[in-house]
Amino acid sequence: MLLKLLIILLLLLMIGNLMLGLKAMLSHRDPALMARYIGRRLWCAGLVLLLLIIALATGVLSTKPTPF
Repeated sequence: MLLKLLIILLLLLMIGNLMLGLKAMLSHRDPALMARYIGRRLWCAGLVLLLLIIALATGVLSTKPTPF
C-alpha cells in the first residue's frame, strides 16, 4: 500500500513539474528554469520505473497470469 501511495505521489509531482515547466516556457523568463522543471519530471519518471521494476522483481507487486 505504501508503494502505491509513493508511486501516486511521484506521478502527481511529475504533473506539477510539467505544469511549472509549461508556465516557465510560456512566460519566456529563464530557459534554465524550464529545463530544471522538465529534468525533475524525468527524474520522477525514472524513479517510478525503477520502483516498479524492483517491486515486480521482489514480488511486492504481481502481474496478472495469462489466460492460457
